[in-house]
Amino acid sequence: MKKNIIYKLLTVSIFFNLFSACVTQKPQRTKTNASQYNPTSFVLHPKFKVFHVSDSYSKLYIKLFTNELRFSSANADKVNQAVIKITYKIKPSVKNNLILDSAKTSFTVKKNPNQTSIITFLKLKNIKEKHYIVEIMLTDVYADKRSHSFIRINNSGDDNEQYYLSLKAKNQKPVFNEYFRLSDSLLIRYKNTSVSTMQIKYFNNHFPEALKPSKIQDISSLQLNPDSVWNVTAHSGQISFKTKRKGLYLIKADTLKHKGLLKVNFSNTYPLLTKSYELAEATKYLLSDEEYQKMIHSDNKKLSIDNFWLQATKNKERAREILKIWYNRAIYANYYFTSYKEGWKTDRGMIYMMFGPPDDIKNFDDAEKWVYINTKENKKAEFIFIIPQSAISGNDFELLRDAKYITVWNRAVKSWRSGIVYRY
Repeated sequence: MKKNIIYKLLTVSIFFNLFSACVTQKPQRTKTNASQYNPTSFVLHPKFKVFHVSDSYSKLYIKLFTNELRFSSANADKVNQAVIKITYKIKPSVKNNLILDSAKTSFTVKKNPNQTSIITFLKLKNIKEKHYIVEIMLTDVYADKRSHSFIRINNSGDDNEQYYLSLKAKNQKPVFNEYFRLSDSLLIRYKNTSVSTMQIKYFNNHFPEALKPSKIQDISSLQLNPDSVWNVTAHSGQISFKTKRKGLYLIKADTLKHKGLLKVNFSNTYPLLTKSYELAEATKYLLSDEEYQKMIHSDNKKLSIDNFWLQATKNKERAREILKIWYNRAIYANYYFTSYKEGWKTDRGMIYMMFGPPDDIKNFDDAEKWVYINTKENKKAEFIFIIPQSAISGNDFELLRDAKYITVWNRAVKSWRSGIVYRY
């Protein structure tokens, strides 16, 4: 068997298994918030999108995946359906238990074999606060599966992404991702329907991957000059958006404001990794600068990737297994953490790839704390990610770096390079 067979098997595996396990353990029930980034956990994994419709109310769109729901015909109508319960509380902050508003509701989903997801929404009364939290619990009644999420609401008037709603032009359904494909035709809707034009800034940039946890990072967000700028006529606060160029697009209804709506296209197969150069780039965290330059400039990147993993594992079967785990983590990082650069290049994406889904996640108003637990040695490794004030995307988090991470980082790199998936 030739060495590049490993690469071919990897590409096929990744392309057809975006929602397969990115770790080797069996699905487990979890009582922590870590399940939100763990596709193998026995919980629901909803997606959320906030849109400030007017000064009086907002819509919280919810997307659920039907393959996570349990359908049953054990009901009065004998209809094969799933039942979802929703409970939410609006609070001033994550740690403040004062309830500003709350509600409970439920809905049914009829079985449709051609349907992969369902979208619903909650109508939320706007609170007279610039920033607040929606704590929401979703329950699949028949499966006894849940999700517990904290949605950050930004109603500060800073023209952030929650003042915009992306819709698919063909069916008017909300878009939950910042990334799009060049074949997509979108509608961009703004809160203020009297807006007559919107500005689009285009950036054709290749942003670097995150620096090691012990190094200071001086790039906080999108702070570069655009390659081009143009205006688009809006009708009732809405524009059409379709492009043939990959890159970053910052859409702004208020040009005097810093923020806006960010849309990105890194490739038409994103968040998957299907090209040899993409796989080579995503190996960066495990390589020295010299090794990386050699791999990225290799005439045969497939062979370079194969050789690296074969050298690490000394075994073809083990190489197949460990590289599948590593690159699947990169895909999930893209899926969860995309901002102005690929998810695997972000600070959270870097930690996710190296250490896997955290054992616990603690949410704060403008931060997340990831906790990895070593039960044998009764130790914890904690990483704190904050949303910088300059962030354009609500998915833009920065790691609070510290020299204390040198040891655990080096230990993790050594483990991967020895052919062993690192466990803290």
